[in-house]
Amino acid sequence: MFTFLHVADIHLDSPLLKLEHYEGAPVEALRYATLRAFENLVELAIAEGVLFILIAVDLYDGDWKDS
Repeated sequence: MFTFLHVADIHLDSPLLKLEHYEGAPVEALRYATLRAFENLVELAIAEGVLFILIAVDLYDGDWKDS
């Protein structure tokens, strides 16, 4: 069986600006949510034995900085 995962718009480095302006918002939990989701994705891929992961669109948020 040929198995793969397809995901999109992960935005690992998204700063999620102005969260602290929302009273009661779980700021720390939200800031690390994309990283935890990506970790879960990798764990799922390993557990299911997928052959590859196709990441479409934005893995990171913002422009690529090469320096």
